[in-house]
Amino acid sequence: MLFANEFLRLGTRDPSRLSVELVSLFHEPALNVLYKSLESLRPLLFCVPAISHNRKQDQLRLSDWQRMQYYAKRVHSLRVNDQEEVVIDKTILHALAASSFAPPMFTHLKRLWWSNNSADALPLLCSLVNSRLEWLILHNMDPILLPPVVPHITSNNSLRIACFPAKYSMRHIHPDVFQSWRNLQNLVCGLINDATLYHLATSSKLTHFTIQVDEKNDYSALMKLAGQPVFTALQGLDITATHTSHCIPILEISELPSLRSLRIHSTETGLTDAELHRYFCLISRHCPNLWDLRMKELQVSPPKFPIGYIITFDILKTLFSLRHLEALHLDTTCTFSLDDKELAQLAGTWLKLRALELGIENGWRQPSKITLQGFAKLLQHCPVLSVVGLAMNAWAPDIDHRRPGGGIRRNGLEVLRVADSKVTGPLSVAAFLSDIAPNAEITGYEIGYDIYQTFNTRLLYRERWEEVSMLHPLFVNLRRQEAVGSGSDEYSRD
Repeated sequence: MLFANEFLRLGTRDPSRLSVELVSLFHEPALNVLYKSLESLRPLLFCVPAISHNRKQDQLRLSDWQRMQYYAKRVHSLRVNDQEEVVIDKTILHALAASSFAPPMFTHLKRLWWSNNSADALPLLCSLVNSRLEWLILHNMDPILLPPVVPHITSNNSLRIACFPAKYSMRHIHPDVFQSWRNLQNLVCGLINDATLYHLATSSKLTHFTIQVDEKNDYSALMKLAGQPVFTALQGLDITATHTSHCIPILEISELPSLRSLRIHSTETGLTDAELHRYFCLISRHCPNLWDLRMKELQVSPPKFPIGYIITFDILKTLFSLRHLEALHLDTTCTFSLDDKELAQLAGTWLKLRALELGIENGWRQPSKITLQGFAKLLQHCPVLSVVGLAMNAWAPDIDHRRPGGGIRRNGLEVLRVADSKVTGPLSVAAFLSDIAPNAEITGYEIGYDIYQTFNTRLLYRERWEEVSMLHPLFVNLRRQEAVGSGSDEYSRD
């Protein structure tokens, strides 16, 4: 409306001055848009010719600083990283932070992403951390550089998103600091003490929480809230620990009906199948509205494997109460034992599944009972699947039929990760997959763990899957050409 009124006013003026007044009218708004979000310090600093010629701080005049401030005051969002295209003299960086000669610069900054690991830039970072910030993203910083920064963020009512390096322990920080972030919605951090966890659990604003835990977390403070509503707004929880068992107490104490995404990651020791069964029961009871469940354990060769480390259908069945599940990613110390019938039952329960990935990185480490026909039934039951990852015993003897998939087709499947699947007859397998999943990228056959205990056998299956991946699009093109020739539109729909 403001611009419309200005145009009406300008329409009554001398046409010879119209272009000049139009430039004046749009100049400030254009600069506000141009400098509102910066991906680097360079566009700002190079507004000053003296800086572009690598002059030092004592060579800059007051007019240079004023020119820089003229643009800096418009910046609302700023990224500073290690990949700056130019090296800025450290005296200028220090002056930006603390010089009494330089006027205030980033007076309207609200969002800051910082991953520059130069000690010379630290004073500038400290000066940018203030009570106006709404986003503070530091998770790619070297944790060694973080201690001088933390005191500057001790009290901030505006802060909504705070991300710190995962390897930086925040146990020494008093819980009152976290409690002062009253509007915090998203927190990414390393280790914290139990008193801090207690304060975060009582927050009514926290919606996403990423945390590291270890054996020193006894959860004694959190246990005082047993039976009371905790993490009432939490929608996403991501926990990392050396042992998966360290993650479980949070879920034992907390009922999380609002939780939509749960991710567990262990870096050393995983769970046995019996422990995993109890864990799944806990998730089903306390997180009934989950959409996304991800679990990743790095340990792949526990003693006596696979004895005591087999996820069966009965274990997975404990998750059937999660009726809203859309994504299930399990890459655990355990392997899987599923056949076609059991896979179909899983699919029949989770009709909204968009992603199902079972052992795509660790592998199954033992032969799978799932066949291509079972995979086709999975696609038939789950119409919106876009990503599938699992191990199969892949062979397809019946390729004489025009539709070897039996009429099943899912054009929406984008990725098929085959893990450590066995494969026989790459030509027939590629023909089968081209019929049921014409748009899928076939990948994921690079598994580090050697299921077959011999390099030659492992190499053989990898080469066969590479051949399937190469032949698949060729068969797809042939089928499409055949459909066009017959006037059929079957390839454009599931």
